[in-house]
Amino acid sequence: MIKEKALKFTVELENQFNRMNIEELTVEVVKLHSLFFAMEHENYKNELIKIADRDEIRNSSSKAKEIITTLYRKLEDLEPKLKNVFLNESFKRTEENDLYKMIVLFGRYGLTKEEYQDKSATVEFFDTFMNEIFSNSKGFEFTPKGLIQLMIESLKVSRGTAYDATAGISNISVATYNYATKNGHELSVYGQEINESLFVIGKLNLFFNNILPERGDIRLGDTIRDPKWLDNDRVKQFDYILTNYPFGVRDWGYEFAVNDPYERFDLYGLPSKSQGDYAFILHSLASLNNTGKAAIIVPFGTLIRGATERKIRSILLKDDVIESIVTLPTNLFTGTGIQVALLILNKNKPNNKKGKIQFINAEGDYERTRTQKFLQQEHISKITRTLDTFENKEKYSRIVSISEIEENDFDLNPTLYFVNVEIDTEFGPIVFNKKKYETETPTLISIGDIADVIRGVNLPNRRQMENTENEGYPVIQIRDIENGEIQFDTLDEFPVQTRDIDRVTAKSGDILVSSRGTQQKIAIVPEYDGAILVSNMFVIIRLSSEFELNPIYIKRFLESPIGKYYFEVNQSGSIATVLTPSDIGSIQLPLVTIEQQNEVVKQLEAADDLIRKANEDRKKQYLFAYQNFGLGAAIQNN
Repeated sequence: MIKEKALKFTVELENQFNRMNIEELTVEVVKLHSLFFAMEHENYKNELIKIADRDEIRNSSSKAKEIITTLYRKLEDLEPKLKNVFLNESFKRTEENDLYKMIVLFGRYGLTKEEYQDKSATVEFFDTFMNEIFSNSKGFEFTPKGLIQLMIESLKVSRGTAYDATAGISNISVATYNYATKNGHELSVYGQEINESLFVIGKLNLFFNNILPERGDIRLGDTIRDPKWLDNDRVKQFDYILTNYPFGVRDWGYEFAVNDPYERFDLYGLPSKSQGDYAFILHSLASLNNTGKAAIIVPFGTLIRGATERKIRSILLKDDVIESIVTLPTNLFTGTGIQVALLILNKNKPNNKKGKIQFINAEGDYERTRTQKFLQQEHISKITRTLDTFENKEKYSRIVSISEIEENDFDLNPTLYFVNVEIDTEFGPIVFNKKKYETETPTLISIGDIADVIRGVNLPNRRQMENTENEGYPVIQIRDIENGEIQFDTLDEFPVQTRDIDRVTAKSGDILVSSRGTQQKIAIVPEYDGAILVSNMFVIIRLSSEFELNPIYIKRFLESPIGKYYFEVNQSGSIATVLTPSDIGSIQLPLVTIEQQNEVVKQLEAADDLIRKANEDRKKQYLFAYQNFGLGAAIQNN
């Protein structure tokens, strides 16, 4: 009943206000929702209805904004923690007629006075409305409920304090508080949010969940440049941190962090200037008390990127504050297939966990719709049980010493640490034993030892193209490769500028490997006339003349389950997979004689011929059967 009301309300709202900025409109709707809730709340009702009740508001179209302003001011006086939440710039910009339309819609499709006396009804209306409004929004990405529940249960949140440094609309804080309360514990929740619209919604979310004022609050501001929760000029410390910070923020506050007065980066070093992920991770760590634990959703790149981030990882590992890493399925968030992991930090690891990290491979733990994956309680319970037992479990959980991780150059890609890795192939799952491959396969050699491995050329942007007189060259891009073949007829020309044009010119026998995105493409450059360049979306493998090498053999190896494994283990980047020349150069393959290479290629091509022939036979059989349907000449084989 409540959900249906909220859905109807949202539809009518969007019909009335399709021209308005959805973010600002939503904030004003939530404010009214909170006001009507407060008008039925025992702490505020008597004072508010002295000004006006809901009927009076609805019957005062010419004075709607004046009455609502008075009510908002009174509510802010009654509840000081709501000061400047209602009467902000967003409200001032709202036209009286638009405000009155919202009031009318609440009267027709919103909750009744009796329903506002029920907190669960108020919350359900809000949750449904927010899901509908922001489900297709590209501006905001809210943490899925299953992921929130996994964070909470992985920490076994009980009494004390919990904090979210990038709180958004406070959904994580509300769920954490409700979990603790349901289990008989007293918990206070705290948060900070940089976006004012989300901050207002998050503050009001705490309000009508009866958390604010006594059991929680959220403050507005930049968590890195201006942390609001302080204690004796240091960041306040909490028992639990649960956060899903914005990934890959570039303007995160590097200049401020260089001289951070709160000393959050002194021990572990400054995060990358161009990637803010570790700024939020280190802020979270600084916000944990000496016995605190954190559950942080991180993009996969934080586990494997080099340079500055590898140095920070090395210190975190040596400081022994990383307890567990859970690899999660792709497509858990709407609108992006980015893979994420659950990073668990613990400042007080028990003796049996010291000097070790638990890796859990939960990539297969999900249910799905056509476009979306999600965690159900059974998946959450499976992961948390495994975290609790802290034991090795074939293909699922492995306890790894920090010394072993150091041998892998502080790379936290879980795939590196599972002896038997299950790889999805066109033939179904195949189990790959990395240790046996690298220790028992004869004549292994790195690709970088038998080839030059080169990044393609950077392409000019539109402005550069309009303001250049450089010579134009046809360039191979990702879209120009289909089914392993280069489509020369589709190549676009670009005015490329580079110091060594010959190096990035496609040569016969070059192997092109797509270096970005989720879809891997591999092609061999055939003989052709002229000069064609290769874009930086590819890595070029240019085989050395001093070895007898069949490029088709190399291509077939890269397309094999082992090649796929190395592509996955070497992936980096916050949003999309990126393969660097050094990644590909480090891949090891068996260097057999040229005769053996040719024989392998011949066997694989013969296997592919079987498939082609089987498909042709299948097609003929289908057409014959269709004729027996009595279709006659109605269908033809083109």
